[in-house]
Amino acid sequence: MKIKSAYLENPQAITAFIEAQMAQHHIPGATAALLHNGEIIYTNAFGTRTPAGAPMTDHTLFEAASLTKTLFGTLAMRLVQEGKLDLDEPIMDKLQDTPWSNDPRFVGITPRHCLSHGCGLPNWQKKPMDMLFDPGTRYSYSGEGYFLLQRLIEQICGKDLNTLLKEYFLEPLGMDISTATWTPEVYAAFSAGFGKDGKVVKIRSARRVIGNAPEPNAAWSLYSNAFQMVKFQQYMIKHHGGLNDTFYREMVQENNRPTDHIAWGLGWGLCDEEPNLRWHWGDNDGFKSLSAWDDTTGDAICIFSNNDNGMEFWQDIAKELTGGEVWDHIVDFIRIAE
Repeated sequence: MKIKSAYLENPQAITAFIEAQMAQHHIPGATAALLHNGEIIYTNAFGTRTPAGAPMTDHTLFEAASLTKTLFGTLAMRLVQEGKLDLDEPIMDKLQDTPWSNDPRFVGITPRHCLSHGCGLPNWQKKPMDMLFDPGTRYSYSGEGYFLLQRLIEQICGKDLNTLLKEYFLEPLGMDISTATWTPEVYAAFSAGFGKDGKVVKIRSARRVIGNAPEPNAAWSLYSNAFQMVKFQQYMIKHHGGLNDTFYREMVQENNRPTDHIAWGLGWGLCDEEPNLRWHWGDNDGFKSLSAWDDTTGDAICIFSNNDNGMEFWQDIAKELTGGEVWDHIVDFIRIAE
């Protein structure tokens, strides 16, 4: 993936195109960032964050949704590198918790299965949970698998996920307003989420502590924006997330195969047509986002939007700025993934 030279030479054209796409897709607000050769070349905030028209800024927070998984996957691999976690040891061999499923296959789930969506658990379900297939034999998107691995990692480290993300990434990288747990400060900076019809579908005013997916949650609960996330992308490009070559390659090699065009690493999506592209999407009600970067060119795109039309929005932007048809394969996959 490479940003087209015409846009590298004319940042105003990037702004004009994004604004045109916001109008076309009825997006109230967005933040966007680009990297070229590993350097930040563009950041901008667009539109509004509230029904009353409060402007979007570099401090506005969105639900990053499943982009949380990219930080968590990298955290898990850092712990593997440190010798604290074994990718292929069954989680229940160490987790001090009752099994989440009565199915005997549950005890065979490993961290590798969770990170590559091969654990066999459904995406979210009350306990005791079903098992959809033998672990490691198929692909089925599962936030529950990430949450299961989170519980083991929190037990191993004696710290909650938000603390670990702050220690490993958020504080060292200057992602100073990003957090994986709702706070009053998040509420003050939060963008409302809007539906396709323009009506508000979400205004977060409290921490989620009940239900199947409480926060902090490895599958969804990061609050951030493109100004913040581009720093993590830059860290991945320049320093491989703090991983040496061996563990980095383990993370970004194919570990599962959902479609003919798409493969899955350990926390990252892969695509056959662009083998050096690492990507993930975020999809919560009212919030759609994209984080994608190229391991060879050092180019990256990060887009956060506050509307349910956001996937089509970022798809059109990514296709235009890079000229890549890979985005069609990625979106085709996303439509059936969750």
